[in-house]
Amino acid sequence: MKIAILHSANEGFFPRYYEAIASEAERNGDEVMLFVPSSGRNKRRQLPHQVIFGTRANWLVHYSLYRLTGIQDVYSCISTMSLIRRLKAFKPDVIHFNVINDKMLCMPMLVRYINKHNLPVVWTMHDCRAFTGQCPYFDEVGCNRWQMGCGHCPQCETRVDNTHATWKIRRKWHAGIKRLSVVTPSQWLADLVKKSFIGGKPVSVIYNGVDLEGFSRKSAFDARSAYGIPTDRRIVLGCSIFWEKRKGLAYFEELADMLPDTFQIILVGNISEEKREQLAAKGIICTGRTKTFAEMAAWYQSAAVFCNPTMADNFPTVNIEALAAGTPVVTFNTGGSPEAIDGGTGIVVEQGNAMALRNAVVRVAEHPDVYTADNCKERSRLFSNKQYARYIRLYHDMAGLH
Repeated sequence: MKIAILHSANEGFFPRYYEAIASEAERNGDEVMLFVPSSGRNKRRQLPHQVIFGTRANWLVHYSLYRLTGIQDVYSCISTMSLIRRLKAFKPDVIHFNVINDKMLCMPMLVRYINKHNLPVVWTMHDCRAFTGQCPYFDEVGCNRWQMGCGHCPQCETRVDNTHATWKIRRKWHAGIKRLSVVTPSQWLADLVKKSFIGGKPVSVIYNGVDLEGFSRKSAFDARSAYGIPTDRRIVLGCSIFWEKRKGLAYFEELADMLPDTFQIILVGNISEEKREQLAAKGIICTGRTKTFAEMAAWYQSAAVFCNPTMADNFPTVNIEALAAGTPVVTFNTGGSPEAIDGGTGIVVEQGNAMALRNAVVRVAEHPDVYTADNCKERSRLFSNKQYARYIRLYHDMAGLH
């Protein structure tokens, strides 16, 4: 069968996620093609079987109109026509949506095409934006307006608050896809989808998988020596590709003042130079983005605790990567983040409670006999790349091919 996968950008989690699905499909004898909009990031990092649609100017025009009107998903007509032409040439048996509400498509045009040809759609929702009027997450502000139609948005980022109008557009066209099956990477998000205007569609949970062997295999990179960290210092590790506010960077600053001197906080990922200087003044080491897989695996393996104080998240794969390396996890009770761990592999604490976070980090680090490496590695097996075989079965079920 032919599988068309649609996504906005080849960055973050997506390349590994896509390549795992594509590899599984090819082992099954299926053909996969990835459709992404024309952009610098998609041209710089080209993935296997990739097709680019539209023009580089499209996103800028769509974004400008969005900022002016506060409405999404109805612009990009020319780019959507470009996508449809390429889909017609490929003739997919199933279309797999990922993040698509990103100023790249005219949803009425695309949905009309899909329904006209009776194409089945699998939609993996990696965040909440498909059933809100704007935001990917609403946890931080405790908003439930998405259940009632949005509007008066506490996170509005445009000149005019038209989140209610966008919500209505999404309700009409997203729920209007005739053959739609929703997938979420966490039970938390599945429960939200069921309360939304898409709740009448089938919803299933397929956890994101990772390369367990790669993270569990002993890394040749000596992380401690590279940064001069003594062996008697317990490493508290935090990782994020981009340390935006919702990832909880402020809580590491608090931890730096609260943890005993025998602990060393290490942060991996993009942080501005100015912020890095502020963190360094608190004794926090910022490595930037790792240059190799071996370096990333080494940090996980060197840590006594992986700390994830995320304030808004779906199902962070960093938790699984830490477990695969044998490192227990401490996280806030945020989104699907707690779903990766159990009583022998980490602690979940109240969201935003810095003292509880500190106490959990110390407890886990001081009790390796309870939160063992073996427990962590065993738990991680629930989230291996074998998860992606479930997508292949779902594609075939949706297309009526068994």
